Amino acid sequence: MSKLFQDTKTGKLVEWISKHDKDYAMVRDATGNVTFLTIEQLVPYDKDKGRLAKVASPQTTPQPEEAAPATVVPLEERRLNLNTATAEIIQKRLPGVGYSTAKKIVELRMSLSGERFANLGQLENIPRVNWEKFIEEDLIFIS
Repeated sequence: MSKLFQDTKTGKLVEWISKHDKDYAMVRDATGNVTFLTIEQLVPYDKDKGRLAKVASPQTTPQPEEAAPATVVPLEERRLNLNTATAEIIQKRLPGVGYSTAKKIVELRMSLSGERFANLGQLENIPRVNWEKFIEEDLIFIS
């Protein structure tokens, strides 16, 4: 089973480290930050196929310590980070999103606390954009 998962709340790709308890998993993101996420919000991810169907969490067994593996999370991101993208980039990378809508996305981001999206649900305030399609096609994330 793949050790790569997608956080459904933020869209980030994370590497499974271990199961913390019945509800939480320890994961590592692309920058190396280790956090705990609920198992419910993790969806298996294959870097060749994208987001996979929701399945039961992997069962981990204690193993002897070994050398650090190569990075599992791809560092070159083909998806668009909406917390760092400019209106021009949003317009070019998201099919069906025009420049005026892209400007509204950036303006919404700038009006939020910390000038960044906390979750993908905040994007629902931008009308006429099929956000579910972009999430399912794995075109966007927030970080």
